[in-house]
Amino acid sequence: MGGSGSGNWYRSGTKDTTESYLKLRISFLNKEGMLEYGAINNRSINWSRGGKKTASISYQVNTLDEHNPKIQLNYSSNGESLDYPVHLTTTTPNYGGVRWWFICPAKGCGKRVGCLYGGKIFACRHCYNLSYASQNEPPHYRMLHKAQAIHQKLGGSGCTDDWILKPKHMHHKTFDRLVNEMEHYEKISLMAMSAKFGILDRL
Repeated sequence: MGGSGSGNWYRSGTKDTTESYLKLRISFLNKEGMLEYGAINNRSINWSRGGKKTASISYQVNTLDEHNPKIQLNYSSNGESLDYPVHLTTTTPNYGGVRWWFICPAKGCGKRVGCLYGGKIFACRHCYNLSYASQNEPPHYRMLHKAQAIHQKLGGSGCTDDWILKPKHMHHKTFDRLVNEMEHYEKISLMAMSAKFGILDRL
């Protein structure tokens, strides 16, 4: 749920990147079919690196009460047993359907987020003051990754040279806006690479 890697149950001090933490993603729960109203699902997950188990967690997704859906987390951190709920909520996208979110359980937060990071408790990246690894990359890579992310959001492979079709149920205006954003980021990336590497071709 969020990929492999040792991560850390707790970090403090300097600003780390999201890639160095264990992750709980709402998209994983949705993909596994655990976010349907009126059910209780119990699961566990292990994280590993190099074939060696590095961390594990048990969790229960409870959507019996549609006014108070939640996921109950149970695990040990530095010898301490932790068992607490993370509340869930939904929004309705313009193109229809339902989108699920975690409500960050950290005291005083309550942000609506799609991913939680494993410190002593699972909380949002704002609470742990995390940056994305891409923020430490050169500008041309950051812009390229933004373009690739939009391409994937539209159902593409991430290779912006590949043709993409408007996803079903997405409004034409939304699709056109995202395509324009993708092309904008790609152009900025190419211009930045041209300046950095001395490419003289006019864009």
